[in-house]
Amino acid sequence: MNRKVIEKGNDIHEKARLFDSSIVGTAQEAVDFIANILESSTEYSVIAKDLTGKILLWNEGARRLYGYEPDEVVGKANSSILHAPQDVKTGVPEQIMRAALDRGKWEGTLTRQRKNGDQFTARVVITPRHDASGGPIGFLLISKDISDEIRLTQYARSLIEASVDPLVTISPEGKITDVNEATVKVTGAPREKLIGADFANYFTEPEKAREGYQRVFSQGFVTDYPLTIRHADGRLTDVLYNASVYKDARGSVLGVFAAARDITGRKKAEERFRAVIEAAPDAMVIVNKDGRIVLVNAQTQKLFGYGRQELLGQPVEMLVPQRFRGAHPGHRTGFFAKPTARGMGAGLDLYGQRKDGSEFQIEISLSPLETEEGMQVSSTIRDITLQKQASQYARSLIEASVDPLVTISPEGKITDVNEATVKVTGAPREKLIGADFANYFTEPEKAREGYQQVFSEGFVTDYPLTIRHTDGRLTDVLYNASVYKDARGNVLGVFAAARDITAQKQASQYARSLIEASVDPLVTISPEGKITDVNEATMKVTGAAREKLIGVDFANYFTEPEKAREGYQRVFSQGFVTDYPLTIRHTNGRLTDVLYNASVYKDGRGNVLGVFAAARDITAQKQASQYARSLIEASVDPLVTISPEGKITDVNEATMKVTGAAREKLIGVDFANYFTEPEKAREGYQQAFAKGFVTDYPLTIRHIDGRLSHVLYNASVYKDVNGKVLGVFAAARDVTPLKKAEVELADQRTRELERLAELERFQKLTVGRELKMIELKKEVDDLKRRLTERAVSA
Repeated sequence: MNRKVIEKGNDIHEKARLFDSSIVGTAQEAVDFIANILESSTEYSVIAKDLTGKILLWNEGARRLYGYEPDEVVGKANSSILHAPQDVKTGVPEQIMRAALDRGKWEGTLTRQRKNGDQFTARVVITPRHDASGGPIGFLLISKDISDEIRLTQYARSLIEASVDPLVTISPEGKITDVNEATVKVTGAPREKLIGADFANYFTEPEKAREGYQRVFSQGFVTDYPLTIRHADGRLTDVLYNASVYKDARGSVLGVFAAARDITGRKKAEERFRAVIEAAPDAMVIVNKDGRIVLVNAQTQKLFGYGRQELLGQPVEMLVPQRFRGAHPGHRTGFFAKPTARGMGAGLDLYGQRKDGSEFQIEISLSPLETEEGMQVSSTIRDITLQKQASQYARSLIEASVDPLVTISPEGKITDVNEATVKVTGAPREKLIGADFANYFTEPEKAREGYQQVFSEGFVTDYPLTIRHTDGRLTDVLYNASVYKDARGNVLGVFAAARDITAQKQASQYARSLIEASVDPLVTISPEGKITDVNEATMKVTGAAREKLIGVDFANYFTEPEKAREGYQRVFSQGFVTDYPLTIRHTNGRLTDVLYNASVYKDGRGNVLGVFAAARDITAQKQASQYARSLIEASVDPLVTISPEGKITDVNEATMKVTGAAREKLIGVDFANYFTEPEKAREGYQQAFAKGFVTDYPLTIRHIDGRLSHVLYNASVYKDVNGKVLGVFAAARDVTPLKKAEVELADQRTRELERLAELERFQKLTVGRELKMIELKKEVDDLKRRLTERAVSA
């Protein structure tokens, strides 16, 4: 009993906090105040009933909600008329009144019925009413129609479930409160397991996920927040989250609504793009609209001598020679104003500048690149130093040719000629260039058909024409002509060579265009070694159609299949190969020597998908190397190349003869080992690395049979195209006969000196004897004189 009184006292104390006592000064004021509350509550139905359910109070909200007037129900009707018949039948009204008495309150949703029979869903709260002694005397029932709320919720739910993006709501404690079907699929967990679980549990980086939703609660939103969802079977999905808080009607934050966008496909595309860039045989630089470098490949580092981090974020002008930097931003702005794929500086000599300040000639191709960060430009940069040298060499060959050579534009105009053409036509170069090619032949139409045939078919061979000289002389020729192209394969014109068959009986086909640009063969290879994609250049170099190439073993198209297989397997194991030598066999048997640069390409999670390989044709380079080799072998002087570590990397036949050692024994050993003074030999090549060269450096080579050869070495460093020192090239001049002559001369001089000394000693002896005879004669004469004097005196 005391406990009930205490509880009642506490209850009165708690309720007293809800209003000021001045509001209900008298009993009548209290009644009026309660009546005002009931009448002003139009959205909420407020009903009082006794313990049996008889209705005792009916407010305006009840009238509007259920359709009954107060005088129809107050004191007359039971509250069961407001329940759905099926609920009355199952005893729901009695169950909820009993629950309210037991727990002090019952709340929930019920199906309610209006006077006209319509049913609706209401949120209902039932609390017991007590008398002064604390005994229950009835109930207070408050309800609200939530049909519209349910319809809106169902509509919102259908929108959420229709979304292909994973959607989730998160409580302030970081617990999942709702998910859609897309979230169930991407996590592999059922809805009932997800709801109530920690949001961060379903990511590869839980702490990062936790930081993400906490940032939403503190800042109100996040955009493009990167996370990786882990499926129950281990599959990973890369996503970007956009999230914001959601609030109740009073502005109180209830939780976070987060939507994830699957970017796995995009990341795979980005990784493949990076792999393509990295495997490209040319330097590739991507620049944003501000002129800052955003991406470079390994070839860029190699070509310009900078590290990747030294380039990223820097102005692209750092790669341009100082004298051109002022004008370059204007050219860049012009490109962004009209972005189209094209060559840069057509007809101009372009230069790049390395980190060490050295300049080199380059060729640049520009392409616009649409990205999420806006328009960017991708530039492909190729060092054309060797190409320029080859071009100059080609020009000298053209001019040295006794055959008339000419280049023709697509419009049939002459664009260049050699001296032989000037002679055979009798027209000066400046008159020929720009004129119609057909004008200088006895059959202009046939000449026109000839070069048009070249443009349509790619070439003509032994095409007969007759050139008319300005003085009327005629020269019968056979033309061999082919199209020539730029680096992207665009036809620029026709290169035509005429063989004079008037004076020469023997006809031969003239070589194709001296300068023929072509794209590099590119191929992608699966982990099983199968070709998955090729470009047109690969089809040309192999002679096989694309549909035949794709799906077959990559190694099948090389002269050494096993070596080709080892190459791509090395890429899979090490991540890349550079300058890997192979020889491609065309279906017609033609062989092409190439150097492959290849790297793996991956998906967004770092899984290797395959290999991207690019081949650079080095057939001409190998021919040049073979020519250089023949020059080296033809030398009578011992020639040798030495690595920075002092090891022999190559020798010629003369070196093998002077040392008595085989090539395979010499290569890889210490250069100094084959000299009488190894330390002096070591100092010699180190001096070459330090100064760049040595001249007339004296050493003595010891043959394996003990014979000695005195030599003078002249040596200098040799470098790659980027100026990096690769080793020392040393040539020895045999001075053994000279040494022998010097020794013999010294011996002869010694003998002569000894003879001179002997003569001097003999001379001294002879002179002494002569002096002795003179003294003796004087003594005899003196003695005679004294004897005579004595005789006279006697």
